[in-house]
Amino acid sequence: MKGDLALDMVVGWIILLVVAGVVIGIIFYYADEIKGAFSSLSEEKNPEAEYFKAESFSDSQIKTYIELCWSKTGEKFNKDFICYVLKGNISSIKPSDLEGDFEGYRVITDFNNSKAILTIMFEDIGNKIIIKN
Repeated sequence: MKGDLALDMVVGWIILLVVAGVVIGIIFYYADEIKGAFSSLSEEKNPEAEYFKAESFSDSQIKTYIELCWSKTGEKFNKDFICYVLKGNISSIKPSDLEGDFEGYRVITDFNNSKAILTIMFEDIGNKIIIKN
């Protein structure tokens, strides 16, 4: 009688260890998905890049998009991000007029104004707003 009880106890422990091993294996296998689920609950959703198409864009419009990009990302973002993609005539815009140091960030331009597309992006390292085609 005592032998049967001891055997039942050993089998019970073996079943418990197998179940624990399977649960731990599942947790390790899906660790990235689990982290993503918890981080999405605690973090603010990342904004999406916005696309605008117009006949043409002016210096003041581009400067407004730069300021909006900084306010959208700025100190809140820890990764590079494309804020805006503008499609339209940008031949009247001089890249040197947009460059400079501003409060908390620097604007760097690397675009050809003969092309009809402009990308405004935030770069986390150095807090830069980069404008390029």
